[in-house]
Amino acid sequence: MANFNVHLMGAVTVSGVTATALTMTGMFPHQAVIGYFVLGVIGGLLPDIDSPHSIPVRIAFMAVAVAAGFLLVFTFGRRYSLVELLALWLGCFLLLRYGVFALLDRLTVHRGLIHSIPAGIGFGLATTLVAYHAFNASVIHAWLCGAFVTLGFIVHLLLDEFYSVDLLGKKLLKSSFGTALSLGSLSQPIGTAALYLTIVGLFLLCPSPRPFAELILDGATYRGVTQRLLPGEVWFPNLLPRLPPDLPGR
Repeated sequence: MANFNVHLMGAVTVSGVTATALTMTGMFPHQAVIGYFVLGVIGGLLPDIDSPHSIPVRIAFMAVAVAAGFLLVFTFGRRYSLVELLALWLGCFLLLRYGVFALLDRLTVHRGLIHSIPAGIGFGLATTLVAYHAFNASVIHAWLCGAFVTLGFIVHLLLDEFYSVDLLGKKLLKSSFGTALSLGSLSQPIGTAALYLTIVGLFLLCPSPRPFAELILDGATYRGVTQRLLPGEVWFPNLLPRLPPDLPGR
């Protein structure tokens, strides 16, 4: 199983490359792309929230709680007073850090249902739902937020599967092989059924994915990226200011 640093770097790399591609399309503001990138990194750490006793996971959860509090404050910054905003931030932080975190510690086991593909889809749908309804994001923006969370989540699972293959050992496949990219658990039929029902419910509550799907499937979306895969005749044009030509007589 990959460790925390591998998961972090994997999520940063894949989310960074994908966010860079979005930037090259010229269709999204830089602030939004930065937000997508951050959500992708968070998604890359989410599968391990079922291991709350891990120090990196506790640090990551603390950072998420702090960031979520500030996101809430930024959203309602023009509506409430400073004292009310501080109360909102504190309430959000305490709810996530000591409420949700403790609940996950009590209800989950490591490499359980949270560490599965449907859970990654569920987290992405929940992010889309919150972005659209709570933060008034556009349909495409909300679905991109959810897509980056799921992307980071799947990268985490793929890394765990990759590290379960021992190419240098006597046994090619470790005992953990196949436990990361799971679709549920036969030993937990009720929990698995509840997870899939939750996914269906979240999808029905989310806005229509049609605008997002049309954007993703439209070849024009990627035309600017494909045209700029390689540099032209000059590398890094206009990166440095041009020096004035030497004057005669110098």
